[in-house]
Amino acid sequence: MTAVMADERFVIVNGVTKRFVPLRSLHEVLGRPFDRPAPLMALDDVSFGAERGCLIGLFGPNGAGKTTLLKILATLLAPEQGEVRIAGRSPEDDPVFIKRNVGLVTCQERSFFWRLTGRENLAFFAALHGLDGPVARRRMKLLFDDFRVDDPDKRFDAYSSGTRQKFSFIRGLLHDPPLLLLDEPFSNLDAPTRRFLKNLLKSQFVARQKKTVLLATHEIAEHAPLCDRFLCLKAGRLCLDATAEGLRRAHDLDPAAGTQDFLINILEAPPTTTP
Repeated sequence: MTAVMADERFVIVNGVTKRFVPLRSLHEVLGRPFDRPAPLMALDDVSFGAERGCLIGLFGPNGAGKTTLLKILATLLAPEQGEVRIAGRSPEDDPVFIKRNVGLVTCQERSFFWRLTGRENLAFFAALHGLDGPVARRRMKLLFDDFRVDDPDKRFDAYSSGTRQKFSFIRGLLHDPPLLLLDEPFSNLDAPTRRFLKNLLKSQFVARQKKTVLLATHEIAEHAPLCDRFLCLKAGRLCLDATAEGLRRAHDLDPAAGTQDFLINILEAPPTTTP
């Protein structure tokens, strides 16, 4: 099942704002039961658009709002203000369409059933996406080949961390979504596995299949060379939206290292204050 996307700018994020009320300890609740802590701003008026077939780096320190933004795009959270549209449709109008067109990959291994085999896990998630048996088996076979999974019938807890993360990618791609959301997908992996997954992501799924990938990470130096475009979040606000080529030309940056250094400086600069 291949989802069809119509618009060249098929992802539109417009003025998205999200706040959370901080959790309180039991001691705080018992000691001051009527206190209401001020909400924390996770995303503050974030807007951008994305076209087909590009890899976008969503950079920012921990707590910048990256995961919150991905969860909103994946319909796991709703924004307080603003809107998200994919191929002209919003999660409020057609959540089934959005879920069919979005795949999410995280580094949370515990989201799998560890007593089931890798294949059994994927069959379960394929059923949640509404894939029938023959389609699910065909998709699994293709993705096992792509990701070089040689033994999909071992218990999941018997796999190495690298293989478990391959299954996370396969789960996110099972229903063949044109938009792939990645939340720190290369954490705790050895260098050869990271290199293999990044090369596969760029050459197979972006270049050949024209998927759009939004990669959220705080590791700028390692992942900036992979990206066609950069979004930088700082304290919930978008402080940079630029293509790799545009950034190099505008600031005369060295393609090898200058771009990464520029992005790091943007995120490490102290926040500007208005008088």
